[in-house]
Amino acid sequence: MRTEAADLDIRYFDEVITLEGAERVVLRVPEGSIKVSASPDGQIHVDSELHGNVAGLDAWSISVRRHDSILILATDTPQDVYPIAVSFQIPEHVKDLEVHSLGGEIDLRDCKTNVLVSSELGNVHIYGVQGAEVSSVKGTVTVSNSGSTTVNTLEGNVHCSKISGSLYIETQDGDVQASQVKGNVIVLSKNGDVSVIRPEGRIRLVSRAGDIELEVFEVFGGGEVSTYSGDVNIMLEDANVEFRAETLSGQINSPGTTVANGVGPRRCAYKVGQGAKRLHVKSVLGDIEVE
Repeated sequence: MRTEAADLDIRYFDEVITLEGAERVVLRVPEGSIKVSASPDGQIHVDSELHGNVAGLDAWSISVRRHDSILILATDTPQDVYPIAVSFQIPEHVKDLEVHSLGGEIDLRDCKTNVLVSSELGNVHIYGVQGAEVSSVKGTVTVSNSGSTTVNTLEGNVHCSKISGSLYIETQDGDVQASQVKGNVIVLSKNGDVSVIRPEGRIRLVSRAGDIELEVFEVFGGGEVSTYSGDVNIMLEDANVEFRAETLSGQINSPGTTVANGVGPRRCAYKVGQGAKRLHVKSVLGDIEVE
């Protein structure tokens, strides 16, 4: 049980930590919001806001551990001391950065490094990193203006845009939105809806019960889309693809649809533009609509 409000105090801490040759930095903040940005110099700057009893606050300082080329910073707190917000400024020559949280929101911006982020309940916002790997249980994950990205969630939604490399997303119940991805795109979803707009590489979009929306532009690497019971909506107006679609029990609304006599799959196949790349769409129970 937390200390009564009358016994609580608020403190602000400002610390500067040297790298001392560390190439990987690990940040562990179980509670409270986390902000990470680029350092103005070659050192790590930490600003912390903590609430708690006076004795605990007087004795607190951020935990610093070093092992070979790894620097670990943690907000370990005694009983009745609680981090509310912690801000880190990280030097640009750090090669790898890890951020771990249980329930706080994570905001990471303009760190030109590879980042690994894990959060159970808080939302994650990442902007302007070299590459990102994110795992989350319930929070929403947003990644933009970054390199190759991997996201694994259970229930959280995922939003990715302006990704200069490849994109891999795996989710159970979260919805996925991705746009302006230069590299290959793989999305594996159990129940969530998937929307991918104008990918430039190859795609593999799979959902069991969720709907899938795909818009294809002139630059496209081809690929496949498949659902079990979810519907599929494909926009091919500006594409150059060889298109094939089939559904076992659903309907197809597209030029070239062939309906089997009696019970059987419905199929269609035709070229759009020059038909440079192949796109195959499959569904067992869902409908397929092409615009």
